[in-house]
Amino acid sequence: MARPPSFSTDGDPSAGVWDAEIADQLIGKYALVGVMWTDASGDRREQYHGRIVSADPAKGIEIACEGFYKGETFVLPPSTDSLGTAQPGEYRLRATGETVINPDVLSTWRIEAPTETPS
Repeated sequence: MARPPSFSTDGDPSAGVWDAEIADQLIGKYALVGVMWTDASGDRREQYHGRIVSADPAKGIEIACEGFYKGETFVLPPSTDSLGTAQPGEYRLRATGETVINPDVLSTWRIEAPTETPS
């Protein structure tokens, strides 16, 4: 498996909705993030989980990974509306077989590779 991605917005504040109050409340929350990459060869899904350690409007939302990716850092774009409250329960990660119990927040991302147009 590849290491967790870091999404970069190059400091573009228009990349998403940012609410400083919500961002402050995210610090210390446990996050479960799903990412699906789509390209001509098909879809690839990855899931990451860990503690949110920082939330900055220019640098994004940084997660210290646990489980399979422990020791790695995962960075989401600076968009506080991209995280929703998780329902209590057990979440089984298909890619690693891990079970995450009662995460605080969830986020799902879909990344589409640009399609090539014939010249």
